[in-house]
Amino acid sequence: MGDIIIKNGKVKIIADRSELIEVQETPDGIVFNFKGGIVVHKNDQFMSSAVKQIVKNTADNFQGNKVIFELDNPKRPAYVDAT
Repeated sequence: MGDIIIKNGKVKIIADRSELIEVQETPDGIVFNFKGGIVVHKNDQFMSSAVKQIVKNTADNFQGNKVIFELDNPKRPAYVDAT
């Protein structure tokens, strides 16, 4: 199974894809819930609902792939790395 990489500025979080339980949209950003009670909450009151949906849908639909989330890039907030 691939990795999940969450980037925001100079911060990069790397985890095995199987550790991600879910991604949830919130009124003030987005939340990544991992096994073991680890929660990553990106607070951004200006994050559009379209960006939140792209991130959530990518997390939900690409289970076996390496997925990269660039939370500070509204034009390309999520993509699958084919390498």
